[in-house]
Amino acid sequence: MTDVALHIIMVSRVVHPAHGPGGMERKVFDLVTRLAQSGVSVALFTETPADMERAVAASAAMPDGVVLNWVPGRWLPIGDRRGTVVLDRISNYPWWTRRAARWVARLREEVPGVGSTVVPTVVHAHGLAAWGFVDAPSGAPLVMSVEGLEEFEVPGGPKRWAYAPFRRRMRRAAATADAVIATDAALQPVVAKHLGIPVAEQVMIPNAVDAGACRALGNADRGRHLLADLGLHEAAPLFLSIGRIEANKGFDVLVDALGRAASELPPQWAWVLVGHGPLRAAVEAAAATAGITERVRFAGALSDADLHSLAAVADWFVHPTLYEGSSIVTLEAMAHGLPVIASDAGGLPDKVRDGETGMLVPAGDAAALGAALRRAAAADGIAMGAAGRRRCEAHFSWNAIVERYIELYYRVAAARPGMSPP
Repeated sequence: MTDVALHIIMVSRVVHPAHGPGGMERKVFDLVTRLAQSGVSVALFTETPADMERAVAASAAMPDGVVLNWVPGRWLPIGDRRGTVVLDRISNYPWWTRRAARWVARLREEVPGVGSTVVPTVVHAHGLAAWGFVDAPSGAPLVMSVEGLEEFEVPGGPKRWAYAPFRRRMRRAAATADAVIATDAALQPVVAKHLGIPVAEQVMIPNAVDAGACRALGNADRGRHLLADLGLHEAAPLFLSIGRIEANKGFDVLVDALGRAASELPPQWAWVLVGHGPLRAAVEAAAATAGITERVRFAGALSDADLHSLAAVADWFVHPTLYEGSSIVTLEAMAHGLPVIASDAGGLPDKVRDGETGMLVPAGDAAALGAALRRAAAADGIAMGAAGRRRCEAHFSWNAIVERYIELYYRVAAARPGMSPP
C-alpha cells in the first residue's frame, strides 16, 4: 500500500490562521503542513472565516499540496462571542458538520477547490467535525481525532443538558470511525469512558510542535520591551499564562492562588496573561478583590512573534485549566525551556512530570496551586525547564509524529478494499 499516493480529506471547523489562535487551530495547520511536506495531498474543509482578511491570510499560509475549501457557517447575530456561546454551538455545529460531510461525499462532482478526479484515501475529521459523517458517509475510511471532550466534562445544569445531542453524536461518530485517535495516554481512559472505544482499540498519537520554530519566533529583547510596555521592568519571577479567558481555563482559580501566595513571593513577582475572552472583566475584578492588581497584567491577544517573545523571557508557565485535551500551548512553553505549573487535567500529565519538568496540582484547587507558586519561587526552574525542553523534543516533535499519521492512513486504507487512489 505504501507505493501509492495518499489523498487525505481533512475536516476541521477551525484552522490557523483563518480562525482563533487556539490549540486545535494550530494543530490542524501544522498537521496539514507537515503532510504536504511529506508528499501527501490534502483537501482541507473548514469554516468560512469571519472576514476576508483572515481568509486571505489562511490561503497564503497553506503550502503547496493543501487545497482550502470554505464551508459557510450559520451563526447567531450575537457579536464577537461567536463560537463561544452554547446557543451558537448547538445551532451551528450540527448544520455545519452535515454540510461539510455532504460536500466530502460528493467529491466526484465539482466541489469547490477539489475537482472531479480526486478520490480520498482517508477522511480525517477533528472533534465534532466527525459527527456529520454519521448521516453522510463519504465511502472512504474515517479517522476521528478526539479533542477536548468539553461536552462530556461540563457540570450539571442547562449547559450539560444543551450538550446532550453533542455527546450522543460523538459516540455514534466514534463507533462509525475506522480509527479513533487519542492524543495522550492519560486521555485514553477518558475516551473509553465517554465514547465507548476500549483503550486497546484506540490509536494514540500525541500532538506535536516544532520546538526550533517556537524558539525562532521568540526574541528576548522584544520580550523585555513588551514587559516594559506593560510596566514590568524587573519582574522576577515572571509567571506567564496563555489562553482564551473563559470558565474552563481556570484563570479565576489562578488569581485566587496568586492572592494566597502573594505575601510569600518575592516582591517583584508578576503574572502576565496573554489572551482574550468573555470572562476577562470577571478575572480582572477577581484580581482587584485579591489585592494583586499591581502585579498582574492582561496583555490581550498578541501576534505569534510577541507571544513567543514573552515566553523567551518568562520564568514559569502556568496552565490552571479545569479540563483539557492535549494542550499545544504547554508544549510550546516547554519548547522554550519554561518549567510548567499545570493542573492534572486531560493530557497534561503526559507532558508535565511533577518535580522533573514542572509541578502538577489538582484541577481547581487554589490552595494547592498557591503552594506550587510559592515552591516555584525557590525551585531550580532552569533545570526543570531544560528537562521539559528535552522531553518536548524527544516525544512531541513533528518530525516523528507526522510519520505516525501517515502510517495510520495507509493502514486504514489498506483495510478497505478498493480505496487506493486511481
